[in-house]
Amino acid sequence: MREIGSLTSVPIREVWPNEAADLTPWLAENPGLLGDELGMDLELEGKEVPVGPFSADLLFRARDANALVVVENMMGSTDHDHLGKVITYASGLEVAQEEGMEATYAVLLAEHFRPEHRTVLQWLNTHTTDAVGFFGIEIEAWRIGDSPPAPRLSVIARPDEWARQVRREIGPRDTEAAQRYREFWGEFLRGFQEAYPGWSRSKKPSPNHWMRFPAGRTGTFYSVSRSWRDDHYGFRVELSVDLSDREEADRVYHGLVERRSEVEARFGESLTWDETEGRRVRRIYAWDPSGAFAIEDRDRWPEVREWAIKRLGDLRDAIQPHLDEL
Repeated sequence: MREIGSLTSVPIREVWPNEAADLTPWLAENPGLLGDELGMDLELEGKEVPVGPFSADLLFRARDANALVVVENMMGSTDHDHLGKVITYASGLEVAQEEGMEATYAVLLAEHFRPEHRTVLQWLNTHTTDAVGFFGIEIEAWRIGDSPPAPRLSVIARPDEWARQVRREIGPRDTEAAQRYREFWGEFLRGFQEAYPGWSRSKKPSPNHWMRFPAGRTGTFYSVSRSWRDDHYGFRVELSVDLSDREEADRVYHGLVERRSEVEARFGESLTWDETEGRRVRRIYAWDPSGAFAIEDRDRWPEVREWAIKRLGDLRDAIQPHLDEL
């Protein structure tokens, strides 16, 4: 009979002896683990980031959710001090909306949650707007036999999406940024569908900084987005490989990497091939060479739109034959 091991709980201080020196750096280096629990594609923005009178442990940018995610982590059980900091961070990151972000999420990560603190986060999620959300996450470590300890993150409080959806249906109220994006993408879709009839039937402009288009494979898609680059926002066209089966995603992506020279020769310039460790998404993309772009700059909309429509088609022409073969 096959031998079956048993799970054994490991005190987290045996894995991360010190919060600041061990746990925080580990979270910063493994955004994919936290992102999987939150359902977001996280990218580290900074550590010990000033927010009002405090310094947040970690700040991430959720590229797929167009949001900032601030994290306060701690050992032991939750307390009023750390809970108060998380609320302060959420209120102090209103600049996110000014930068075109659609939302700010505040995460309190701890070994144990006191029931009253979990209740507070749930109450906040019920009474705040779509632009703000709170998560509570418990962290544990386990091993099987003599294996190395493995982390386990569990979400115990999250935004009340059902209640928020009801509020949206009763009275949707776009932010100014969302209204601008809807207008921009509305014009984009008309030009896109004229250039590529039959590629996508979507006629609904996005309120976000991106639009996605099918690539003929589940979890894989083309997109155009206004994204952060170095110290500014720019426009880019992209193929994303985000399959539920990680091995299959890696197989498809690395199959394209093997054909990189052919893809780039067809596209006409070098592409960025991004398989950053810890993320579940593999990306292949090209930036608009004209540089920084503010969505408020309406005079540049036609120029950016023309570049994005053409280069998105060029990217599909360069990649799709290989993608179909894989």
